[in-house]
Amino acid sequence: MENDMFNELLSNVREAGAILRGEKLAARRAIIAGLPLVLCAQTTDRVEPSVQAAAAKFVPGVRWRAKSVVAGDFSCRGRSESAILGTSESEIVVAVFLNGLHREPQVLRYSAKVRDAASAVLEIESLDIDREKELGYALPGFRRSKTCRGLNLSDGRSDSAHIYWNHESHRFDDWVP
Repeated sequence: MENDMFNELLSNVREAGAILRGEKLAARRAIIAGLPLVLCAQTTDRVEPSVQAAAAKFVPGVRWRAKSVVAGDFSCRGRSESAILGTSESEIVVAVFLNGLHREPQVLRYSAKVRDAASAVLEIESLDIDREKELGYALPGFRRSKTCRGLNLSDGRSDSAHIYWNHESHRFDDWVP
């Protein structure tokens, strides 16, 4: 059994050697013709950056927290989108990537004077709730949904900012109780 495997391997090595030496021109031509396609396919594939790297590219000057990344259908278009939390000296920033990490995100900014940047947390929240009944008034552009997700920005000290997709203005909006 081992001898058969060795002989098969030896035969394959000899075959490859013959192709490389030009003794089997048809096989050599096929390999040489296909090589640029293989190399091109490997070099043109887009490598998806991390959410943190994409946020840093589009919104510099912010310390982006890789562990804060959340994903969900935030714009109610039936696709998975990414959101990340970052902070600077003066503000808390949320970036939501609606069209992939190679396109500029929608950015929401909150004052670090009102909220504690050190304890800020970004979480997903359900939009399957009657906000009008809860708040006593209708939120502009808000639509209740079992599938779309909202974002909740909290710091454990002040009231959370509830972030949702505004279907009228086609951008993110929020409400704070």
